[in-house]
Amino acid sequence: MRKTLLDGIQQETKQKIYECLSQAIGEDRQEADAVLELKTHVSGPFLNWDLIYRNLINAFSDSNVLYSTSKRGMWEVLLLLDKNSGLVLSFMRDTRFETVKKSKVNKQPQYIRSLVSLNAELQAPHKQQSLFEVGEPADETQIERILDEMCVGFEDHVNKETVNHTLVVFSNQYGRIGSLKAYVLDKDLDVVCEQDWLESSSPIMSNEVDMVQEKSEPRHALKQKSLDRLHRKELVALKEKELEKQA
Repeated sequence: MRKTLLDGIQQETKQKIYECLSQAIGEDRQEADAVLELKTHVSGPFLNWDLIYRNLINAFSDSNVLYSTSKRGMWEVLLLLDKNSGLVLSFMRDTRFETVKKSKVNKQPQYIRSLVSLNAELQAPHKQQSLFEVGEPADETQIERILDEMCVGFEDHVNKETVNHTLVVFSNQYGRIGSLKAYVLDKDLDVVCEQDWLESSSPIMSNEVDMVQEKSEPRHALKQKSLDRLHRKELVALKEKELEKQA
């Protein structure tokens, strides 16, 4: 089988990414909902991303994978730099990915256009016919500036001539990862190469989410592991209150 850029990423790294995503949208989200006692879930998708990013930062804080965060308007972007493969990784939901691909170039997020510029020398083996007219050429100065802003958090200097970009796309439903794929895209967002990371990842048995049926709508039931963590937090809070009374 022909080797691709994605073969440079170690299986341990792929497994860690899977575990971070699975833990975030599973037990971590259940625990957050229980602790916050939320009655509505307007901020649900944003909370998921905060949990995902936290897990990824913690998982790779002492490894050969560096991270950088940057604000893009109201959104915040986390990038990972895998020094072994020379790949910069970003993350996106599958539904968002499909929307971006179908958008006109000038409607696509600037940070995505900037990241795929790292793959300028690559071209997909099977090009898709564009439904849109070719827009104005990209502002190279602006692309360079956005890239610098997004990579500024990396401990090491990033030589943009020697790295490429990979987009990690996932789906989730009811606290489970439904799909997890990595794509190397060319400047037109056509696929140069891809890998299915869900197939190669080992499941986390403790993250199998219990479902409770209520009025025909499924909801999450806290696993025992999450309940134990909540109980420990409650004990700590009670102890702190006792110490305050004695002070």
